[in-house]
Amino acid sequence: MTVLSLFTPAVIRNARPGKREYTLHDAHVPGLGLRVQPSGAKSWTLRMGNRRITIGAVDRIDLADARAQALKLIAGEAPPPPPPSAKALTFDALADAFLSVKQGIYKPETLASCRVYLDTQLRPAFGKRPVLRLTTPEIAQWFHTYSRTRPGGANQALGLLVTMLNFARSARLIPKDAPNPCAPIRKNRGKARGRLLSSDQITALGKALRSCPPSHRDAADALRLILLTGCRSGEILRLRWSEVLPDRLHLAATKTGPREVLLSSPAIRLLAKRKKGAVSPFVFPSSRLPNAPIGKIDHQWSVIRWRAGLPKDIRLHDLGHTYASHAIMQGQSLTIAGKLLGHANPASTERYAHLDGQYLAAAAERVATTVVSMMAGKTVALDKRVYSSNIQS
Repeated sequence: MTVLSLFTPAVIRNARPGKREYTLHDAHVPGLGLRVQPSGAKSWTLRMGNRRITIGAVDRIDLADARAQALKLIAGEAPPPPPPSAKALTFDALADAFLSVKQGIYKPETLASCRVYLDTQLRPAFGKRPVLRLTTPEIAQWFHTYSRTRPGGANQALGLLVTMLNFARSARLIPKDAPNPCAPIRKNRGKARGRLLSSDQITALGKALRSCPPSHRDAADALRLILLTGCRSGEILRLRWSEVLPDRLHLAATKTGPREVLLSSPAIRLLAKRKKGAVSPFVFPSSRLPNAPIGKIDHQWSVIRWRAGLPKDIRLHDLGHTYASHAIMQGQSLTIAGKLLGHANPASTERYAHLDGQYLAAAAERVATTVVSMMAGKTVALDKRVYSSNIQS
């Protein structure tokens, strides 16, 4: 039985993500739904018979416009094209359907990446082929040819192809028991990437952050928070004040879905300092558009890295790696380090799901204190065990 809700701004705002996707149904317009993804993304959908049509993302289309568009579709003013039969479904048609449904669910940068792989690789190789006639040998030949020049790109494109075929089954565009021609193909083995910043390098970075010009101070604070939390750079650069709680961050949309990040005392003090006089909903707002996040800080990072005398191959991502590595060198287990970083491996999650929150908070506090001491140029005694400075990306 479908439960109807009278949509209001409060209802839409308070719809929290769960472990699985779910849909709320509007009592005002029959068939109109609010779809909530585990990532926190929200979009408007319309159920017409056996079909579900995506109208668009909630942050781009307000309630009034969503209802107006739904009523137009119901009235037949903009009838959507009928879905092709399973036998006639070409890869091009599947790609169009996939992009249409994921509009408003995937982030814009994710959709842009999908389009690049589709337009440069997958459509030229398989565009006119019926999906049900794709074979393992032809996919393997395409994959290994692409791998000769870009093994990482080939892995990404193959992953997208698998995602699209799974989507075709879940959307009933092809039979659910249709074989997966990609199953026997193994992705290219990734090279070890990433570097652990030494204590001397963290000290140099701390000095560069303290002496950076005013135009780089927002970026400097963002870099400090990445070092103190182990968060990904995008999670910090898009951070909203609504996600900042007294002792933790409640991140609504991350690479691995919603998660909480425990805050150490240095991180809490840094956020409290930035909170004073803040008028933007973002912790790190754009200098040109205060109601938008700062965006990328690649240029600022390159300047600060140069001022600190760090090698050019040290990436923003390595700051999170450094956090995890120093957690391990402080004696924390791999599972604790994974918990601090929000890793989504199900097996690992099972192992540390029972751990006490106070223990995790203490781990976060110890790691952050170590990082702060290094940035201040103080000597920190580390575990004498041997650890690799190269970390798998």
